[in-house]
Amino acid sequence: MSRKNPLTPDGIAAAAVAIADAEGLDAVSMRRVAGDLGVSAMALYRHVADRNDLLLMMAGAATAEFSLLGPGTHTWQQVLAHMAEAQWEAFTAHRWLLRIVLTPRRLVNMASPGDVERILATLASAGLSEEQGFDCLLGISAAVIGTSAITAAAHYGPAFDGQPAPADGGQGEWKDGTAVARHPRAARFQQQGITYAGSRRSLDFFVANFIAGVEQTLAQAQDLPTGSATRKE
Repeated sequence: MSRKNPLTPDGIAAAAVAIADAEGLDAVSMRRVAGDLGVSAMALYRHVADRNDLLLMMAGAATAEFSLLGPGTHTWQQVLAHMAEAQWEAFTAHRWLLRIVLTPRRLVNMASPGDVERILATLASAGLSEEQGFDCLLGISAAVIGTSAITAAAHYGPAFDGQPAPADGGQGEWKDGTAVARHPRAARFQQQGITYAGSRRSLDFFVANFIAGVEQTLAQAQDLPTGSATRKE
């Protein structure tokens, strides 16, 4: 096999991402990526330690497409809303990404150190403590990852192709149509299913109210007299 362009880590990651997007993460192997690039598998090992290293490279390439901090100056509210938007877009554009992020001990950073620093600085400038800034960062990320994971689990296909999984009737009381019918709200909840559009609506609702809660926390802190105790004796 021959190749005109030089082999690079970025090129390898891009080829692997293309395979995963089209066929799912299980289709990605060192041999398959090498074949798509027109090189031997051994040539890849000069740039990639093993498949686990390749998966992390893929995750880095996928998350780099969606900056958690948009260009220009933003309010802290806009920063948190954009964070949620960027992470959701990354997980829906590359639905295999969740499998890498959620693998035990394989934490993937969804932003560069510089972006994280700017996000936390923006939150600090609004009056949040460093710990509260950390809570905001982790809270928004947890909401997006959780919502994305639940939605992906409700859809089938190696790449989570967006088709709803066949209904299995549920478990326990949920299998009893009569029991469900006695609880109309629960029945309507079950019937609506889990869709990407519905999950995105739910995520937007959560983020908006998360931000409103932080605004209330800041407002209450500003109303406290200087030096007042905030803990109960």
